Amino acid sequence: MPRPLVPLALVLSLAFAGCTKHGAPEEVADAFVDAYFRHADQEKAKEYTALGATKMLEKELLDVSELRKEGYTPSEAGGGNVDVHRGKSSMRDQRIRFPYEITIKSERGETVRTADVELANIHGAWKVVRVGLQ
Repeated sequence: MPRPLVPLALVLSLAFAGCTKHGAPEEVADAFVDAYFRHADQEKAKEYTALGATKMLEKELLDVSELRKEGYTPSEAGGGNVDVHRGKSSMRDQRIRFPYEITIKSERGETVRTADVELANIHGAWKVVRVGLQ
């Protein structure tokens, strides 16, 4: 291979090596749901958000800041047994929505909630932008 093409081949091979499903919308949604619902870790969940979802988490973090200062950690808050099931995705404009069924099992019984997690592609990365809870 001629010398001028070696850097080009290297750049192209690195670019194609980075083209995996990592960061796919379902992976981002699942990572967000895992951090937020299973582990009650708003700070970690915030890494997967933008726009309204980020604002929601920032408000929650402010609301729990006194508890966190007293040593009440996300691992203590997320201490219950949580099962998550992702449903089939749907499109809304340029956004992808995933329905989730979240089952929380505790000493007091079982609670089932549904969450509608909506993602948008922002600057080339999928981010959770809205979370609807029922």
